[in-house]
Amino acid sequence: MLFTSDKITLQLNTNALHTIFLDATMPYITWMGDGLFAILVAVVILLFFHRRLGSLLLIGYAGSALLAQGAKRLLFPEAMRPYFFLKYHPSFHKIPHFLYYEFHSFPSGHTTTAFAMATVLAWHCTPSCWKQSALLMLACLVGFSRTYLSQHFLVDVLAGSMLGVSCGLMLVVFWPQHWLSKQTPLVRL
Repeated sequence: MLFTSDKITLQLNTNALHTIFLDATMPYITWMGDGLFAILVAVVILLFFHRRLGSLLLIGYAGSALLAQGAKRLLFPEAMRPYFFLKYHPSFHKIPHFLYYEFHSFPSGHTTTAFAMATVLAWHCTPSCWKQSALLMLACLVGFSRTYLSQHFLVDVLAGSMLGVSCGLMLVVFWPQHWLSKQTPLVRL
């Protein structure tokens, strides 16, 4: 689709999928890719469940966020979000009381965060295929929410997903096992 259609047409097609249910739920689903959500999940896991996993999630979030935000501001500062181009388009559906952004579109930071977290968690869940699939589906849902909410184009989400998976894989594969090796939580209940 990315090679056969321009990004504005793809965005208008996604925007045309609007329903009352999706308008109500997507603003909440998108927060699963927010940095505060990632930090909260990582800290809860670190404190109460698994010290190494929580630490890897924090490091994975920090690294992927730095790369995504650096790309947005240093490499692609002129990349505008869909709302910049479509705010006056007659068929563009706006969600009431939703805050739309216009700048720093490429890559999607929320999608980067969601895929980095999903990759680290999925690696930890090996060999549970259904858990890994559920994590991938949640990350994809966050990516879809970014296009549904017209916060990013599909190409931004695709780049964010590839960046997030790459960061997550590099972390779990190359992080030395003896660093942060304790599995016990910091707080025992």
